[in-house]
Amino acid sequence: MEDWLLEVKKSWNKTSDSQWYQSLRTEEKIKALAENPKRAFHPAVYDLIQKYIPELKGKKVLLPSSGDNHAAFAFALMGAQVTSADISERQLENAAVIAKELGLSIEFVCENTMTLEQIEDEQYDLVYTSNGTHSWIPDLEGMYGNISRVLKPGGYSMMFDMHPFQRPFTGEAWKEPQILKSYHDTLPSCHWRIQDLVNAKVKAGLSIREMAELPAVENSFWFAYEELIKQDEESLKDINNWEKNPMAALPAWVTIVSRKEYEKM
Repeated sequence: MEDWLLEVKKSWNKTSDSQWYQSLRTEEKIKALAENPKRAFHPAVYDLIQKYIPELKGKKVLLPSSGDNHAAFAFALMGAQVTSADISERQLENAAVIAKELGLSIEFVCENTMTLEQIEDEQYDLVYTSNGTHSWIPDLEGMYGNISRVLKPGGYSMMFDMHPFQRPFTGEAWKEPQILKSYHDTLPSCHWRIQDLVNAKVKAGLSIREMAELPAVENSFWFAYEELIKQDEESLKDINNWEKNPMAALPAWVTIVSRKEYEKM
C-alpha cells in the first residue's frame, strides 16, 4: 500500500475512536436511527433515493467509504442487502458491533474506494457515497470507473458530499465569507469541482439523471465537533438563515444521481 494511502487508513482508524465519532454511536442516536432510518440522509437526498429506487427491499446496495455507517444501517433497516466498504478496519469493527446489536446482516469489507478490488462486477443496484468521501480521493476517474464496473446495468450511482462552492472559503458561521483559495485550485486537498465530479461519472459511462444543490439543515454543518459542543441554543438560532449567517447563502451540499445504462442491442 502506498505511503499516503496508509496514512489515510491510520488517520481514520484513529478518528473512529475519537470523541467525535463516539458521539455518533451513542445509544440515543442509534435508537433514533433504528426508529426512523431516513434520519441518516439529508431530506432531499432521501426523496431522491425514493424517487429512483422506491422499493429498497431486496436491492443490493454498496457503500464505499462507509464512514460512520449510518447510511449502511439505514439501508439495511429498509430491507436492502448492504455491503459496507471502508479503508479503515476500525470503522468497520465499530459498525459491526452496532449492526449486531440491531440484528442487521451487513457485509463489511476493508476496501480502497478507488479500486474496489474485492467487489465483483455488476452486483449492485445502488452504489451510495456520503459526506467526506471525495475529500481524500486523488483518482476520481478510477473511483467512478470501478463504481460503474460493480453496478448492474440499470443500477444507480448516487453521491452526497459538501458542495465545492464551500471549499474556497473559511466557512466560519456568522461571518462574511473569507476566501482561502481559488475554486479552481483542486489540489493538494482534493477540492474537486462540480465539473470534475460530472466528468468522472460521464467518462465512466454513467449517465447523469439529476443533480441537487442543497442547503444545510443541521447546525453541525458549521462547526467542528469540538466547537459544536461549546455552543448554546441561542448561538445556533437561525444559523441556516442566510440573512443571519452569510455563508448559508451558498449551497452546503450537492448530490448527483447517475445510472449505468443497459447496453444497446
